[in-house]
Amino acid sequence: MRIVSAPDAARRTFDVCVVGSGASGAITAAVLAERGLSVLVLEQGTAIPPGTDHDDVEDPDTWAYARDGDGWSKEGYPWSAMAFGGGTVFYGGISFRYEQRDLDPPPALLGDADYAHWGLRLAELEPHYDWVEERLGVSGPSHGKVGDYVFPHYARGSLPHTAMGGALAQGARALGLTPLATPMAISGSRDGHGPGCAELTPCTGFTCPVNAKADVISRVLARAEGDVSVALDTRAVRFVDSAAGRAHRLEVLGGSPRGRHTIRAGRFVLAANAIQSAALLLRSADRREPDGMGNSSGQVGRHLAMKNSVYVRGRVRERIVAHQPLRHRYSSVCVLDHLRGEEFPGQVGGIIYEANPWEDPEADRPGAGSLLQLECLLGDRPQARNMVRLAKSRDRDGLVRIVMDYRQHPLDAERLDVLQGRARDVLRAAGAERTEAVDSGFATGSTHLHGTLRAGADPATSVTDRTGRLHDYDNVWSADGATFPFAGNFNPTLTIQANARRIAVGIA
Repeated sequence: MRIVSAPDAARRTFDVCVVGSGASGAITAAVLAERGLSVLVLEQGTAIPPGTDHDDVEDPDTWAYARDGDGWSKEGYPWSAMAFGGGTVFYGGISFRYEQRDLDPPPALLGDADYAHWGLRLAELEPHYDWVEERLGVSGPSHGKVGDYVFPHYARGSLPHTAMGGALAQGARALGLTPLATPMAISGSRDGHGPGCAELTPCTGFTCPVNAKADVISRVLARAEGDVSVALDTRAVRFVDSAAGRAHRLEVLGGSPRGRHTIRAGRFVLAANAIQSAALLLRSADRREPDGMGNSSGQVGRHLAMKNSVYVRGRVRERIVAHQPLRHRYSSVCVLDHLRGEEFPGQVGGIIYEANPWEDPEADRPGAGSLLQLECLLGDRPQARNMVRLAKSRDRDGLVRIVMDYRQHPLDAERLDVLQGRARDVLRAAGAERTEAVDSGFATGSTHLHGTLRAGADPATSVTDRTGRLHDYDNVWSADGATFPFAGNFNPTLTIQANARRIAVGIA
């Protein structure tokens, strides 16, 4: 892997250009390079130093317009993270596999959005899950079945509970639930990647100071053999001169001094996330395709899904954590007993897992005890009205800003309320005397992004086919969460990575 400038990249013609270096982009680039193709990766962000707080590197000029209740906010967040490695440098490392139901959702969850989707079977993803888990060093529970959900066999045993996770697990067991170790892409002890987790930050929202967290750059792309070039601080602007179902050139903004350059490649892979990939196609409109590139179906940008979530916290009298600010892994315990149930609309629930707070404002108060926190998470119903579109105003680069037009479905709000009640039960059983819900803000920006270029069998109702290739173009693919017809009930990163490898193997 070598870092190049945008002007240098414009002097070559690559076999493949991958837009985005995050969970899907880095996997795609590594697989294609190892199969002998020359690959260019474009990344709008830069490399982030170890131990960095995400809040310190945000760029408000990249934010989007987003619905906020009955009004609009200028602080919609259209990223997992704008960084080399994408969201994997800042995420908590949670690495669940999906169920078949997440790939093949029941009609009750699709409703008016039902269509002949990709037909992907879990068995097709399993070898790719295995490959990604081995590269990242994912650990998980030694025994793994709750209801119909089955964990794989993990070569690495699970990481120990955090102090808070132990209390939460005890509370869950008191209710007759089955708490299990959260599968994590984090090294618990010294290995070939580094010295192992030292609990120096809260994981999520921070780059790892000791390389224990498995970001895709250090674990995959930097170790890939083959011809890989990476252009950082380089923004994909629009495709130009695309015709006869083929894309030939991509205009980018980058270099020093910053300017416009043209990238040439035989194939292009969109891996910038479900919002950014859709926005790139919409920005690529021309006289031949006035509604956006590859948008003959009118579906580009539609069915944006954010993954609904809420934090539930409670305070116990016992002093569990002695130091402040808090330093610990984000999650060590999960509860999957509520994936389904008659109490949920459509009988589809979600997951609950330890989601330790970044800070406890009352930690220094005598007798404050300790704060425990859970996150409730469920896949939201795809709705055609939820979409990525373009605004009229422009950012400092002269590009039209993004609009995230999203509303939560009322039935998903009901599902989340039921799941929140189950989380409160766990907290009370763990000793919390009072509980409260904390808004996650998912409706104005979630790191779990899906839809917008959904895969399907019919070009009239979808944007890509089951291989991720655009119906309208022979040499353009989407490898990120944009192709997912349903968000799924689990943290999506591992599945996005496995599906990206499946798509990359097909391209090669």
